[in-house]
Amino acid sequence: MTTQFAQAPLALIAKSLTNPRKTFNQAKLDELTSSIKAMGVHQPVLLRPLPASRLEDTAYMQPRPEYELVCGERRYRASLAAKMLTIPAMVRELTDDQVMEIQIIENLQRDDLTELEEAEGYESLMQHSSLTAEQVGEKIGKSRSYVYARIKLLDLCQDARISLRDGSVDASRALVVARIPNEKLQIKAMKEIVGGDKSWHGISEPMSYRAALDHVQKNYMLKLSDAKFEITCVDLLPDAGSCQTCTKRTGHDPDLFSDVKGADICTDPPCFHRKEEAHTAVLIEQAKAKGQTVISGKEAAELRGAGYQDKFTGYRRLDDAQDSPTDQPLRKIIGKLMQSEGIKPVAIEHPTKKGVLVECLPNEVALKLLKMVERQSQETAKVSKEVQQLVSDKKAKAEAKATALFEQGWRDTLLRETWMQLRDDASAPTFTTNVHRYLAVRSAKSLSTDNAEALCRVLNLGKVSPIAAVTDFAKETPSPELFNLLVIMQEASSAHDHAYEGRIANEGLLLIAGNAFGDALEATIQEIKLDVKANVWPENPQKVPTANVPAAQADGGVGEGKKNKAPLRAPKPKLRAEEAMLGIAAAMQGAEASGSARRPEEITGADAQSNDGGADSRPTDAADASSTDQQEETARISALVDDINLFNGAVYVITREQKANVRLLKAELKVGTKKAMELMEKLELAGKVSACNEGGVRKVLVSA
Repeated sequence: MTTQFAQAPLALIAKSLTNPRKTFNQAKLDELTSSIKAMGVHQPVLLRPLPASRLEDTAYMQPRPEYELVCGERRYRASLAAKMLTIPAMVRELTDDQVMEIQIIENLQRDDLTELEEAEGYESLMQHSSLTAEQVGEKIGKSRSYVYARIKLLDLCQDARISLRDGSVDASRALVVARIPNEKLQIKAMKEIVGGDKSWHGISEPMSYRAALDHVQKNYMLKLSDAKFEITCVDLLPDAGSCQTCTKRTGHDPDLFSDVKGADICTDPPCFHRKEEAHTAVLIEQAKAKGQTVISGKEAAELRGAGYQDKFTGYRRLDDAQDSPTDQPLRKIIGKLMQSEGIKPVAIEHPTKKGVLVECLPNEVALKLLKMVERQSQETAKVSKEVQQLVSDKKAKAEAKATALFEQGWRDTLLRETWMQLRDDASAPTFTTNVHRYLAVRSAKSLSTDNAEALCRVLNLGKVSPIAAVTDFAKETPSPELFNLLVIMQEASSAHDHAYEGRIANEGLLLIAGNAFGDALEATIQEIKLDVKANVWPENPQKVPTANVPAAQADGGVGEGKKNKAPLRAPKPKLRAEEAMLGIAAAMQGAEASGSARRPEEITGADAQSNDGGADSRPTDAADASSTDQQEETARISALVDDINLFNGAVYVITREQKANVRLLKAELKVGTKKAMELMEKLELAGKVSACNEGGVRKVLVSA
């Protein structure tokens, strides 16, 4: 591109018709004129030979122009005002497109460029040079989103532009208004933003950018997710098409709406409301096609109740519990009766929620149907109550049985595996009479008064100071009888082990097992419990076993026993310790007969096998327990053990849920209010829960 430098006569220069700069500051122009008078023009202007397209519009000029001014109109005007004859110039051969691009880019570098002039320059550059916003940004050193935001200012209506030109709002707040695609709404929003809120000294100040953005989003934008119509429908308003592809959806232009949370926001409320009206019209036609009576428009508005309620005078809504005598909507109560009676609801257009038809019934019709339902309910209430009671009783019995099987099962398995462990480990210490006596005395001291009295009746010890009587008996009883006494007291003392001397539940049983398993005892018990639980409480609650789980069979554990261990076999008598452990297992079986998983013939068989056909190795007192009186007392002990298991169940529930109240215990343990309150008092005594605070609330003192 050839450039010539010359002192061009001002009289031979014609101004450009495409210069994007339209306004000139007269004060600054006067300053430039004075400078040129004093020192001349230091920066040459850019000219091109006058194109043929300009011959006609410059024919009136004398002398005829030879050049067209491309850049430097401000210097050209000041030189004329300074009465200069020539001006330094660069002359180039340029096309119209080249001239336009040079003028726009040069104009965009001005310090006093207004936002609207800048936006017009970007738009002109993109149109005449076929450039994208990203390419324009590269030429001027701006981002694509910046270019888009400036161009969007051109969508401001003329009234809204006034506030930007006079400086009432800046470009960022003007852009918030420019994104509203409706002229009337633009004018309204601009007035609200410029008016703003009154400051502390009573003078109104424009909203901040953040406040303006929030205001426009709340009042001039709508969430498409709240639309009652299908936003992808193209036929609802043919001229609008689908909301999903609409250019007025924020997601269509993420660069322009980067400050708006969400892509599915409609920026054209009038269009949104027209779609709501069209959707309502469709619903009305569909309701009429079904034979429903439809109330819409002004008539529907007149039916609306007073205040902010959505009720309708003379009608009851089918799907709102506020119009129902219960906490269930009317449709759930009388819906089937409506169908059988052939009654169709009345569709009432919601006066404030566009695109919504509310199905109602006249008050008299709704009350009539409610009375019919009430009569039917009274007729079936008795039968329903009996059926529910049967189901509840059956469920409670199954749960109680499963709990008993579980508690008995893991204890029997632990005793059996303890015996096997001691049999196989010749170095393990045996339990002497002194150990058994020590355990029996500790258990006796932990008994409740009721349990101690029951034991006194069984042992014929009298009723004066029953706990002391049982304790003395434990200190003095011979060794064979001591086995049975220890096992009988084993469960009876569990409930109080938490409340005295820091003892733990099943202390005697765990001490026996601990002798065999040592530090691994806790893990062994948990493993046994999981195996037993898998058989007693399977995943499908409808398949809870109704038969007793084998508890002390000679060839395995409860159910299938522990999966990782070899099948348990009945031991052969080798040591005195083995005989003692067999005696404990047999005595345990007899003492807990009510929850046992073994049948009498199974016990006999196992005992015979364990002795290779020899004599029964259990203490002779076990056989004496067959008397009627002693069986009744044993049943009494079993009932007391059930109470203890219930207490253990309560501890498990509050530990798992980490909350303690009577309602929870009633629901989880299937007990009455009185029993639940007794359990709560025992939990407090055992240090598992705190006392009630002023609000009647207890805290759980054991961690999950």
